[in-house]
Amino acid sequence: MAPTRRSAVLIGVNTCGADVQLPALRYAENDAREMQAVLLDPNIGTFDNVDLFVGPDARWHDIKTRLREIAVESRPSDLLLVYFAGHALVPEWNSQLDAYLVTADLSPDMLRKQPDNGLRMAFLKRDVFEMFAGTSFLILDCCHAGIYRDAALRHAEVMQTYRTQVDRHSALLACPNGSAARESDEHRHGLLTHHLLRGLRGQAGDNGRVSFGQLAEYVALQGLEPPPVPLVQTYAPTTVLTHPPVSRHERETLTSSASPGTIQPCKSPLDDRASSILQMLSRVFPASSQPSPARQPDQTGRVELIRHALDAESAAVIEFSGQGIGVVNSTGRFDKDKLWPLLERSAPDTMQFRTSIPGHIVSDDADRRLLCVPVSFDNDRTLALIVADPAVALLDMGEPLAIILRTIWESDPLDNPTEAEMRVMTALRSNFGRLPLTLYQYAFSLYQKLIGSMTMVFQPVVELDQRPAGVSIQSYEALARRTEKEKRAPLMALQMAHAWGDRFIIERDTQLLEKAITSYANADADAPWQGTKPLSVNVAVRSLLSDSYLGHVSRALAEAGLNPRTLTLEISEQDPIQPGPGEQWPQEPLAYFHGRLTALARELRIQFAVDDFGVGYASLARMAELPLTQIKVDRAVLHHPLALEELALVARVARDALDRGHTPHARAVIVEGYDDEAPVGLKQIYDLGIHHVQGYFCGEVATTALHPLDQAVRDRVATRVRGEE
Repeated sequence: MAPTRRSAVLIGVNTCGADVQLPALRYAENDAREMQAVLLDPNIGTFDNVDLFVGPDARWHDIKTRLREIAVESRPSDLLLVYFAGHALVPEWNSQLDAYLVTADLSPDMLRKQPDNGLRMAFLKRDVFEMFAGTSFLILDCCHAGIYRDAALRHAEVMQTYRTQVDRHSALLACPNGSAARESDEHRHGLLTHHLLRGLRGQAGDNGRVSFGQLAEYVALQGLEPPPVPLVQTYAPTTVLTHPPVSRHERETLTSSASPGTIQPCKSPLDDRASSILQMLSRVFPASSQPSPARQPDQTGRVELIRHALDAESAAVIEFSGQGIGVVNSTGRFDKDKLWPLLERSAPDTMQFRTSIPGHIVSDDADRRLLCVPVSFDNDRTLALIVADPAVALLDMGEPLAIILRTIWESDPLDNPTEAEMRVMTALRSNFGRLPLTLYQYAFSLYQKLIGSMTMVFQPVVELDQRPAGVSIQSYEALARRTEKEKRAPLMALQMAHAWGDRFIIERDTQLLEKAITSYANADADAPWQGTKPLSVNVAVRSLLSDSYLGHVSRALAEAGLNPRTLTLEISEQDPIQPGPGEQWPQEPLAYFHGRLTALARELRIQFAVDDFGVGYASLARMAELPLTQIKVDRAVLHHPLALEELALVARVARDALDRGHTPHARAVIVEGYDDEAPVGLKQIYDLGIHHVQGYFCGEVATTALHPLDQAVRDRVATRVRGEE
């Protein structure tokens, strides 16, 4: 690891800038000098470089320039401490979402026209601490310091545990918004700085070693009113700021972590919440033998379900708008009049931060609490889920709780609880990345159950002809459905796997393939014709790279007694053909994947198709360069202004290998998703040399059984191909 560079920028200002109507301070500049002396003390200090800006030399431009230099040049092993003693100012023209640290040259009149001509809290947060690659700390000993914590939050206690704070950054703030800076004539320091100096000189540490976390705890015990606001993150408790006197050759080891012998695993933000999340989900999605008390089929049922899950007094869906606050739906004990002050207090934040903050908690002196979670919005209208007096222990869950509730609201927990619960788990995954192992394994078993509950139906690919006798079923595609009668694919359930990675994708494709092959073999045995028609099954790129998946393909075909030549795997348009994170391929992606498919076709004797050309990652390069026997065109192409030109291009690409003498047959082109409302007619498609169509047209549907086309269907198709209808 690179050696730690420890930098500090210390600012002290007694006399405010031009025309700043704030009283002069007496000890702020001395506070900054004393902090410098401690941090650079040859016996106890650990800092290499300290920049001091005091009195007339504390100019905003110089300070900002130096801070940016440190941030831009920082490394992950570096440490930065910023200390300010003085006044903070919120201009009259500004809302209380931002404040300025008052430097010697600050001009409030200039800020109206040039708001960046000062040392803003937003600048520190966005352009210094967020940019800084290492661990950073901020200490403010001034009035309006609380505005830093409440930036973009204001009057509500906001559940933004992981987003409002800067990663690897901690802060200690002297007083809340509006309080006067506190100075002591007895100690000749600001009160916060007096205790800081005592703590840094050894009072706060173990055997003289003082970390930022220990310093924050020490100051909190000194009885300051109002108490300082600590924002202490992961690295703060062990980052040493000062240490006991040591010899020079021991200095290097003591400037490392305060607990150098411990092992700290990489934590997920949800590690400490996993059991609470699972317990709450068990209340929302109980086992079938223990039905929820809220099994009502309407919106009210969902509200009651959420109230029950949080053990709350009541719950409601509230509409916030410019016209006022209205109750859309509520449980029986929800009292709008009683909760009106809290609703009014919640309204501005609910509307202003509805897309950036998943939820917040509002409370009053009577210890009543409202949990507010925005669930939808339209222009100035915002719908929010309001939970009155939920269990306090659940509120400690923070932002994950808001995300869980919003996802429950957006899903269908009453009619499809397994998919709804999986949507909750996927929302947590999408928002927080890696989940604790217990949650990950629970999600995997839940997804296995969800995919296992699906059924496979078979949709015919119809061969077009101008004669009814020539209209026939060329092949079938296996489609996953929640039930046999549903026409729509459960896209959300199928696409969830991509948020979780290869293991989920391969499990999904394996289960659906085995279901498809087994069901198709059974249906084919009962089919009223001789011979077995080809079958297509969708597959992801990542599954085709998995030897485990391909082993399941071989076993499923063997167990069903199907000839491998019967099977075509359709490569999903959802996937890019590229290496996964940390993965390296020995060739350019399309060339590598071409080789993989060629080898699989030879070894397994199966065929491949590109699925849904015209959307996702499907492209001319895929069609031209991969060893495909079919090209399927997505229904979206039919609705393009240049649909016929695009279809003609696909047909030419499909004939390219034949024209060059590389194959004895052109690749089949199949138009997917065709229905009676399609703007392109069957005659136009047929005239382009495309003779296969798949979809819901002429009364044909997908079912679990295989049956020939009715004569009436063949007659209608032939009539349309001739252009007579």
